[in-house]
Order: sequence, then structure tokens, then C-alpha cells
Amino acid sequence: MTNTVKPTTVGVELGARRYDVRIGTIEPAEAAAAIADALGAVTGVAVLVDAAVGARSPRVAPLVEALRARLPQVNVKRFDLRAGEACKTLAEIERTTEWLAEEGYDRRGAVVGVGGGAATDHAGFAAAVYLRGVRFALVPTTLLAMVDASVGGKTAVDLPAGKNLVGAFHQPSAVVADLGFLDTLPAREVRAGLAEVVKCAFIADAPLLTILETAPQGDGKLPIETAAELVARAVRVKAEVVAEDETEGGRRAILNFGHTVGHALEAASGYGLLHGEAVGLGMLAALSLGEARGLGTPALTARATALLARLGLPVDLRPRLSAEVLSRVAVDKKRRGGAIKFVFVPQVGETKLVDVSPDEIAAHFLQRGSGARA
Repeated sequence: MTNTVKPTTVGVELGARRYDVRIGTIEPAEAAAAIADALGAVTGVAVLVDAAVGARSPRVAPLVEALRARLPQVNVKRFDLRAGEACKTLAEIERTTEWLAEEGYDRRGAVVGVGGGAATDHAGFAAAVYLRGVRFALVPTTLLAMVDASVGGKTAVDLPAGKNLVGAFHQPSAVVADLGFLDTLPAREVRAGLAEVVKCAFIADAPLLTILETAPQGDGKLPIETAAELVARAVRVKAEVVAEDETEGGRRAILNFGHTVGHALEAASGYGLLHGEAVGLGMLAALSLGEARGLGTPALTARATALLARLGLPVDLRPRLSAEVLSRVAVDKKRRGGAIKFVFVPQVGETKLVDVSPDEIAAHFLQRGSGARA
């Protein structure tokens, strides 16, 4: 990805707490200016960086220096997080917040999170709980974080029992999705990010599905113009849903399409499965269960399977679903009493939320001949 693309802006309309998501090839000085302007008057900025991204990407150090240049009177310090999902624990949040306290960050201090979905979740949650909440901005560096994790204000860490079980709603002041970070993103991470784009297409953007089905296939790298369009369209879907239902009291739950079984698979793998890979499999599970309930068709499941396979994502759902994996569905954070708010897609662009028991989900996939063909 050697070309550049002019930044575009998608607003997340939340009244007084609205913010912009800037998407494009964004140079460090421009990113720093956008972040500083959005944060306003601050006494310090803590830049929390995924350690692997910091080591891999040549864009991290210039961004930190640009923030220091933009805020010369402010304490701007970098703190490296454990790479990937390893940073999403309460112990790591304690380590970060202890550092914030030791460095003297007060309630007018701010956090900037730089990294993939795990790092942006960590940064947002640390900002939500430190001194009962400080401002923060995000610089997502993976495709998945750009299209999903960095937008919407959901922050969380994992417990041994399951994924994202401890968290808070805390909206960022700004999101800067610099597509230049995708230059050094491993191909597997790019493919995993595409799964969340597929999700957005299925729940709310049928033309996006066609784009994904016809886009040229390469070596796991996306042409920058394609990346810009995919990110912008996915962010618009999420921004529109979040603006209508910020705290998942209703429609926002459709963004969980594929996540109920997906999170169980991800956690059961010890996070060997990337989030997007697990969500892709979870979408196939949701479509299979939808068929059984009359909320879907074999053709729709086949279309999703073909697209995910085309994008290089795993589609071997059936061998991965053991009783142990499916038992994890019972601790899904979307559970209400004895049921889980499950997202079905009867047809592209249409969603239906139905209360489903964990026992029904397990029975469907463990029963011989259940129809779960994937």
C-alpha cells in the first residue's frame, strides 16, 4: 500500500458527546492535531501503545513525537501494553492505572490508545475507570479495530470465564484511522478485520456485500482505495446504530451478529483464533441456527460460507463446536436470565433479535444431522 487517499470523516452523533472518525492516510502531524483539538485543554497525555505495533510500525514513534510537538507544555508520555489480547485483563488494567497515578495524571489528563482492538479496548477501559473517567482518543492500527473496536464506546477486558465480561461504556473524543498502519499489518490480521466488514454488510449494507464478493483477491493486502471504502462504509453502519442506541438497550444488539458463538470459540481457543476469525465462524453458526428456526435460508448460509472462504477466513465450523466450547455460551454477557439475545439475519440487510436458550444453541450443533453443515 504505497499510495495515499484523502481523509474522510464519519461523525458519531451523540449530542454533546459527538465525535469524528477520520479515515485515510493521515500523517503524524495531522493525526496529532486532530487528537489535540478533540481532547481540548489537558494537563497530560498518556499514549498507551500495543508493544508489538510499537516494534513493528514506523508510524508510532513519529505520532508520539508529533503529539509532544503539538502539546509542548503538556506531559506526553508513552506506555507500552502487552501485545494483543494479553493486555485485556484486570491485572494489566491495574498495571496501567498504577503507572498513570505514578506519573501524576489528574482528571484533566487524557489517554490515547494506539493498537488493535485489544489495545483500544484496554485504553478505553483504563480511561473509563481511572479517576472515575478521563478523556481519551484512539488510533486503531488494525483493520478490525478501525471498523469495529475503536468506534462506539464499548470498552472491556476479559475474565477466565469469558470475553469482555468486565467493561464500561465510555465514548472517545476522537478516532483517527490512519490506513498507513495497514502497510505493516500481517495478512492474517487483514483477513480477520474483513470478517467485521462482512458482518456490517449482512446486517445493514447489502451493496457492501457485493463489493466484498467482487473485490480483487491479492496476497492479503488491500489496495488503499478499497481499504478506505470498506472502513468508511463499515464505520457508517456502526455510527448510525450507535447514535440510535448507545448503550445496547435495543437496536445496537444487531452489531453482535456472529459474536455469541464467536466469543465462545475465541475464548475456548485460548485466543489462538483471532477475533475476526471467530466472528466469521459465529456468523455461520447464527445462519445455521436461523435456518433451523425458519429465520434464514440454505442459500444465505452458502453465500456467507463462500464469501468468508474467498476472503481466506476459516469456515470449518462443525469440527470446532464441542460441548465444552458451547458451554461457554452460557456466560455470554448478553444473557438475560435463562436466555441470550441472539441476532439472526433472515436476509441481507434484515435482522431479528430473539431470546434463545444456551441449551437450544448447544442442542442444535451437537445433535447429529442438525443442519450445521459449515
